[in-house]
Amino acid sequence: SIAEVFRCFICMEKLRDARLCPHCSKLCCFSCIRRWLTEQRAQCPHCRAPLQLRELVNCRWAEEVTQQLDTLQLCSLTKHEENEKD
Repeated sequence: SIAEVFRCFICMEKLRDARLCPHCSKLCCFSCIRRWLTEQRAQCPHCRAPLQLRELVNCRWAEEVTQQLDTLQLCSLTKHEENEKD
């Protein structure tokens, strides 16, 4: 689903301060990938390509998309509840 695309592949939670791997284009939280690169290995945990913190792409737009997804889910839930009342 589209919500899964905007989920961190490390912590599996909604993205926070999203970063993109320039090799595989996977999104993750900045804190998750920073911890991985400093405590585990200097490579992407998804594609295993060599990776340094400065190579990550800041995805400011991802937060806006996740907020829109949350809004859509809330609207859908509200509409579903209204339909059940009828």
